[in-house]
Amino acid sequence: TVPFTETFNANSANWFDSLGTTPLAWNSTGGPDGSAFASTAFNLVNSAPNDTPLLFRAQDEFGSSGGAFVGNWVTDGVNGFTASVRHNAGVPLNFFVRFAGPANFPGANNIFFVPVPSGTWTELTAALPNPNLIFEGPFTYNQVFSNIGHVQIGISVPQGLAGVDAPFSFDIDNVGIVPEPTSLALLAIGACVIGRRVASRRLGLT
Repeated sequence: TVPFTETFNANSANWFDSLGTTPLAWNSTGGPDGSAFASTAFNLVNSAPNDTPLLFRAQDEFGSSGGAFVGNWVTDGVNGFTASVRHNAGVPLNFFVRFAGPANFPGANNIFFVPVPSGTWTELTAALPNPNLIFEGPFTYNQVFSNIGHVQIGISVPQGLAGVDAPFSFDIDNVGIVPEPTSLALLAIGACVIGRRVASRRLGLT
């Protein structure tokens, strides 16, 4: 269903950690609007500069978000991705999102070039398609996004944190996919028409 936003209101929605072995921790309060969010801890002790560890995994085999992110994003009219993230690493971090098929391949990565400051909820947004997408091989946008099974979010390890032995915390909330503007307009028109019909029936006009 598009649009869709995972708010983690009831639980961690079967999103998993970096290894894909443990569900994210669930927190009932403290999100961007004070509501629930999901989180994980990750230690950079084995990370080298510019490593790109994945922190959050929404995958079809886990049933993440009830399969809301699984499918053909091209025909579904998905033209944007959003997520709110937070961390306590002490320095700004660059995040990225990886999109891939159910077999974890083919894939494409979108780098968010606005560093996320420590201790602050920050909304990440990406238009789809966009020039920042990096494809993992000789694939086209349609080849990757016509069969999405995995959505994975991670960071680029900065020089100053590489090898640091500390379990930093990473938080996520409000992960969403949005339709193209024409689809949104049609949804709004449809809702308006339905509302008018209901009102007319109540007034005895139809």
